Amino acid sequence: MSKDMQKIRIFGDSILKGVVYSEEENRYVPLQPNGFEQLGISLGIAFQNSAMFGCTITKGMQLLQKAIGKGLDCTRVLLEYGGNDCDFLWDEVSAQPNGEHLPKTPLIPFGQTLKAMIAELRSIAVEPILMTLPPINSDRYLDHICRGGLDRNRILHWLGDLYNIERYQELYSLRIATVALETQTQLIDIRSGFLAKRNCNSLICIDGIHPSAKGHELIMDLLRESHLVQVPA
Repeated sequence: MSKDMQKIRIFGDSILKGVVYSEEENRYVPLQPNGFEQLGISLGIAFQNSAMFGCTITKGMQLLQKAIGKGLDCTRVLLEYGGNDCDFLWDEVSAQPNGEHLPKTPLIPFGQTLKAMIAELRSIAVEPILMTLPPINSDRYLDHICRGGLDRNRILHWLGDLYNIERYQELYSLRIATVALETQTQLIDIRSGFLAKRNCNSLICIDGIHPSAKGHELIMDLLRESHLVQVPA
């Protein structure tokens, strides 16, 4: 690795970890090869991927602070959270469809924590980068969460509208964009890149929430076009 090579650390969840749902194996598997390897070669950037499957922003903050304590050897950090934060404990929803249920990280604390992460990074002269969330498919996701026996009708009763799953996830993507604007942080608009494709659903796995292999290719293309390479002043 060149001494002058630009370095970007990644903190996020399974999206940037490169995880897809394999229909053949009926489980989540990592993409091989990882897209960041080729992206790094083409851009001349050394990526260190600390994304973690299932990670919420609360856990992400703990991981970031631990990494800062050990010393971050990078100039920028790409932060990608929200997909797990907006999710609900569906077994509890199925058991109590008339009850009140909160997401894993409510929207206001989510935005506050994201701002705190940005402030922590800037306090050590590391510049953050944010990205919007790729879209999800409500039909596929509800099928996926009910595959083990949860009651689809009881969950639909609580939701009121199947597509509230997609709309609620979109709230988190919009909050990321708002935080980027308020903090003057670079934002990579992954979501618009997906929505612009007529075959958008082919870019989402059968589980409804993870980008497919083609979806991950699109994410890498969007990152490649997003001015990740810093030009010296």
